[in-house]
Amino acid sequence: LRCNSLKCRSLLTERAVVTTCSHVFCVDCAERLGLSTATTGPRKCPACNMQLQNPDDAVCTYLNPADDYKTSVLSGLSPAIVMECAARALAFWNYQAAQEIKYQGYLADSITNRYRTLSAQYDDLINQANAEIKNLHEKIQSISQNTH
Repeated sequence: LRCNSLKCRSLLTERAVVTTCSHVFCVDCAERLGLSTATTGPRKCPACNMQLQNPDDAVCTYLNPADDYKTSVLSGLSPAIVMECAARALAFWNYQAAQEIKYQGYLADSITNRYRTLSAQYDDLINQANAEIKNLHEKIQSISQNTH
C-alpha cells in the first residue's frame, strides 16, 4: 500500500489511517490533513472529498498486527460477519490495486508525453544547429573564394 496523498505516495509498512471510502494515508499525512482525530467539524477524504462524519470513518490501523490481535479481533463473531469483513478487506485491496494501476498509467502517459515534447524540441534544435552550420560553411566558402 502507498499513501493516497499524491504529494506523498510513501510506502506504508507499520501504521496507516484508512477511510470507509477505501483510501489509506500515512500517519503524517493523516495528521496534516486532519484525518487522525475525530473533530467536531466535518472531515473530508482528501482523495475523493467524501464526507467522513462518523468517528470510525477514518481510523488508524496497524498493517502488521500481532498474532494475538488477529486471533481475538474476529473471535466470537458469526461466520457471516467474518466473511463480510473479509470481503470488505479484499474489496479495499482490490480498489487500492486498481488505483495504483491507474496512477502508474497516468505517470507513464505523462512521461511519454514529456518525452515526445522534449524529442520534438531536440529535433528542432538539431535542425536549427544544422542550418546554422550549413550557413557558416557557406560563408566560409564564400570568404575563402573571395580571398583567392
